[in-house]
Amino acid sequence: MVLTLSASAATIETDRTWYLAGEKMTVSVTADDAVIAYAELCDTHGLAAGVVVGLEEGEGEGVIELPTDLHSGYYVLSVYTRHNTDVSHRLVAIVNTLHKSEDDDIEWVAITHPDSLSYEGVKSEEVKSEEVKSEEVIIKFKVQSSKFKVKESEGHIIRARVRNVHDGQTFMGSQIRPALSIIGKKIHYFEGKMINDTMAVFYTYGIHGRQPLVLSATSFTGVSLPIEMISPFATLLPKQLPHLVFHYKRSEVEARSIEMQKSRMSVVRSEEPYDDTAFGTKPDQTYNLDEYRQFLTIREVLIEYVSCVRNRKVNGVSQLNVRRESDPYDNSLPTLVLIDGMPVFDVERLLNYDARRVHYINIYGGQYTFGNGLFNGILSFVTRSGQLTNYPVERNMQYLEYGFPE
Repeated sequence: MVLTLSASAATIETDRTWYLAGEKMTVSVTADDAVIAYAELCDTHGLAAGVVVGLEEGEGEGVIELPTDLHSGYYVLSVYTRHNTDVSHRLVAIVNTLHKSEDDDIEWVAITHPDSLSYEGVKSEEVKSEEVKSEEVIIKFKVQSSKFKVKESEGHIIRARVRNVHDGQTFMGSQIRPALSIIGKKIHYFEGKMINDTMAVFYTYGIHGRQPLVLSATSFTGVSLPIEMISPFATLLPKQLPHLVFHYKRSEVEARSIEMQKSRMSVVRSEEPYDDTAFGTKPDQTYNLDEYRQFLTIREVLIEYVSCVRNRKVNGVSQLNVRRESDPYDNSLPTLVLIDGMPVFDVERLLNYDARRVHYINIYGGQYTFGNGLFNGILSFVTRSGQLTNYPVERNMQYLEYGFPE
């Protein structure tokens, strides 16, 4: 296997020769003159998983939790640092024993007598030889250096790509508002900056560890635009990957599959404590729905109890606005509507949501600035779980779990 590489920014080692979808991949990184390295796993379609690795004296380890829905085949593991735009690559074989996919690119060959076979794929760990032979494939990568040289201690940078065309209309970067929200019972909302018509950059701070987040983008007309996270250095995806010939021993694969499933079942995400403080500000009004008669929908709750929220329609689209008599009211400014930290664009879906799943409604008056966006008040709904229970992510948004630097 041949990868065209420039001088390596880092060296990579993994704890296994092949992985099951759903397992944990331990990545060991060595890099000079860096305190943080990024390890990303991708195929020809996009980013599959990744982790940020902290380095001490140029060395560190990170764990990538492989999603259970990965297809079987080869992936590229890339490691880079912010201080150096060179990227190190290696191929990683992943096998999914629980689900088949149209993207599977694997040939299964059962091992009967390991010592007498000639292998040309990824070997079972019982096979002594660790040599991997395959058709020679050249995979070219190009690296775009970052214009933003902000130290990790000052915050973490995330980049995203926005599809800026909707119904034949093309929006310029100045007409797009990208946003990043951390899902939970606390509000962590960041507006991004469009550095061109399709690329957004987010400067996050105060977020650590593995967190669920949602990326969103809207046009100045309120249209939701597709958005997806990309590598901070915008590495291009491989156009082709080798065909995986997988020589396996059934007992080994079954044992690892069972162990992987047990491990995933035992993982419980720690529940984030409830905190109604948004950017150092307590809400002007809070409704604890346990103290009121239980209605079936949020629409009924807003009609019966919440007096300072107005539901109006603009060009046939429902909008919720916070308005108090003592506040200056600018009809042209929107209200930031959140549920578990995620911005809400489809207000009708929120109005029809099961009110029994919502614990608090917090209303923040006044005007708030996020990035280049200005809002007239914040209307925040907090569910009992804090994890968007039975509230699917809206179309064009991207939901994923991301490892922020500790």
